[in-house]
Amino acid sequence: MKRPLATGLGAVLMSLRVAWGFISILIYALNWAAIREEVFSSENGLEAVPVDVADLLIVIGLCALGVWYVFYGVLAGLVFAGANWARIVAMSFASLSIIVVFLDWWNAGIPVTFRTSLASVALDILVLLALSAQSARGYARRNDPRSITTTSYT
Repeated sequence: MKRPLATGLGAVLMSLRVAWGFISILIYALNWAAIREEVFSSENGLEAVPVDVADLLIVIGLCALGVWYVFYGVLAGLVFAGANWARIVAMSFASLSIIVVFLDWWNAGIPVTFRTSLASVALDILVLLALSAQSARGYARRNDPRSITTTSYT
């Protein structure tokens, strides 16, 4: 069976999400001092956390983000190869990401702008649309004897 466009597009969009993530990590690393001051300072401008501890926490956070994006990149490759479980996990992660951004907006009033999370939400929505297509599902389930894929256009 030939790989449908929806599956390939979904994998490409996931790869773009990974690239956007690594660009974000690079931007965070280049703005290290500003992030440390914004996140780890108290209301009166004094340091709430010692500088070395704050730096360690930022390194741990950026490394965790990097590991996450490497995992998501591997997941994109598995989606491209046609693994159904990877397609389902990718759609679940995209849904969860959209819900988290919505809850941030709803509870904390964090605006959804290009600077904050608009690009990632847009990519997540497009990933959901691509991977939930009937052709993507049929391709991912092509080797499953329990699934009988019939196409009905009524």
